Amino acid sequence: MRARRIYLAVFSMLLAGIAGCGGGSNTADPGPDPEPVIESRTVDLLDYVGDSIRYVQTFSEGYFVPTVSEADQFSSVVVSLMNQDLQNALFAAGNIGLRLLRIIDTGAGNNELYCLEEVALRGQGFYCVDFDSSSTHHISAPHPLFDSRTNTESVTVMRGTGARFLSVSTTHRCSNGATSSCSGTTSVCGETGAYKVSDAAHSVDSFFYHFGKTVHDRSASTHTIQLHGCGSSACPSNNDNADIVARLSAGTTDDLPATELVNVLNAELNEELSPLQQGSSVSCSEPSEDKRLCGTTNTLGRYINGQADPCENSASVFADSRWLHIEQNANIRRDDGAGDSVTPNTLVNAINDLFESL
Repeated sequence: MRARRIYLAVFSMLLAGIAGCGGGSNTADPGPDPEPVIESRTVDLLDYVGDSIRYVQTFSEGYFVPTVSEADQFSSVVVSLMNQDLQNALFAAGNIGLRLLRIIDTGAGNNELYCLEEVALRGQGFYCVDFDSSSTHHISAPHPLFDSRTNTESVTVMRGTGARFLSVSTTHRCSNGATSSCSGTTSVCGETGAYKVSDAAHSVDSFFYHFGKTVHDRSASTHTIQLHGCGSSACPSNNDNADIVARLSAGTTDDLPATELVNVLNAELNEELSPLQQGSSVSCSEPSEDKRLCGTTNTLGRYINGQADPCENSASVFADSRWLHIEQNANIRRDDGAGDSVTPNTLVNAINDLFESL
């Protein structure tokens, strides 16, 4: 009998437990799911861009052209990020293969940035916003591998000028064989022909282009500075006064007034270079017989200069241009340490003098 009573008691307890699992008033409400946490990384951003970010290599066919839907979603992510709507940016970025990172830049006094990075390598780019920046300027590097060191240089220029936005392509311009539908030709990938779809400066499909477009449209005070590298024939780098350190343009070979930004920057950069006796800068918009590498087919430059169809058509209006296309010799793109007088900071000083004059 005693065993039977114990059995009945245990059975009653089990029934009570089952009833309690049915959602009665005694069941604790677990509440909403916790919001996902934005991953933080404490790194030197210059080293991170140079050593940690992965890049699609030349002739690898590793670049993936975004669909129209993906490009639109990316633009929406960028808007959310600019609005500091971080949770929405985090969720939406994940839908297109990106992660949102909070980066503490140890190379810039632990400055905080929020950056978009691709999860799997597809050549979609790396993008940062500095919410504490007092400017709205954008530093851009479309050819991080072909134009060597422009990826790390872009970080130096962003830091030194206090720019708000940074964009770095993560694909070699010659990674894919398929050609861009946009106008213009080049021989940088071999035989002369159309630009490749992987060339971030000559496409309107890439995330890189859409970041620049969205940032430009955000504010009438935004200026975009795009960094390029040119070879020894157009931009000799022999550490003497015959060097062409930089070729500056607003996306045109037209002569423009001395007050236009491209010509003001040219004057400021030459003021920096003159005492160093290691070359000079030239502008595509000053009277000259030597107007090369002027960026007339650059799609973002065409858009910023008012061309509604920048893939197929050149811009035609350059007054008050907010676009600065900078081709640079090998010397100014790198800092060789003590004794190196022409470095990325030479350009930083000229850019700061330019914006102080506005």
